[in-house]
Amino acid sequence: MSGEPIKAFGLVVKEMRKARGLSQEALADEAQLDRTFISQLETGTKQPSLTTIFRLAAALRLQASELLRRVEDMHSSDKAI
Repeated sequence: MSGEPIKAFGLVVKEMRKARGLSQEALADEAQLDRTFISQLETGTKQPSLTTIFRLAAALRLQASELLRRVEDMHSSDKAI
């Protein structure tokens, strides 16, 4: 599905955002980021910095390590297909 880690990251952020019932705008507000940047992350057109990963994880009520584990799991499962 994702093919690349950056695509997997975007898909995980989108899934977690929707699971929490957040719009891109609401997630952006909680993470102190711009809504268009959230959109670019979710579509894999921008890469997050370490600070951004921590901000997103906190806004999604996850540890950064858990967010990245989910990305790794998705990326690994896609490579196995």
